[in-house]
Amino acid sequence: MKISIENEILETYPQYKMGLIKISVENKNWEKLQSLVKYEKSIADEELIEKEWMKIFYDMHASKRRLPSVVALWSIIDRFGALKPINYFVDAYNYISVKHGIPMGGYDLQKLPYPELTLQHVVQGGKKFEPMGLSGQLEKLKDTAEICYYCGDIPVCRYWNHKDSEITKIDVDTSEVLIMFDTVGGLLELKNAMKELVEIIQLTSNVIELKTEILSKEKLDCEI
Repeated sequence: MKISIENEILETYPQYKMGLIKISVENKNWEKLQSLVKYEKSIADEELIEKEWMKIFYDMHASKRRLPSVVALWSIIDRFGALKPINYFVDAYNYISVKHGIPMGGYDLQKLPYPELTLQHVVQGGKKFEPMGLSGQLEKLKDTAEICYYCGDIPVCRYWNHKDSEITKIDVDTSEVLIMFDTVGGLLELKNAMKELVEIIQLTSNVIELKTEILSKEKLDCEI
């Protein structure tokens, strides 16, 4: 599968890095995973990360109700003390996202409609977006300032990391995923977060295949 970043994005945000983990597993132990993912204080600078990402969302002309995924997760924890369990993979990467302050998302590889994924500006007049949890409801994308993940010509995540699509949703039966880390922070912090996610999955499942990659201004695309 080919993953790429539109060059214009890295010209505007040269500090941006995309971490990628492609992993296939069997015998997922969700109960054991839940015993490991304790939502404690983030080791990251929450205020700085929120400020940096909210500036990017402002650049994308996002409304105030649109939040970077990690900021939304922090808000839920502040209000309720924890996150509601969803499923094995989502719980694993949400834990790492909250702890390390890195927006993250994931796709069921078996559901991706095309073998290429690109982070790019919205294609005006292109295909509509089907938001997760709202099957059959479509949103028109009009503002080319908005940055989305596209699978082929289909938008699968709006406002960089705000909202994933119903099309590629991870569920309880998912066994093969592509997980993305979106960071404007340091490379070491990204590598540590990726390493910890892999370790948690290895402790709670049998890993069949594992590939990792990092894209940045030095490397705009890869096969994974």
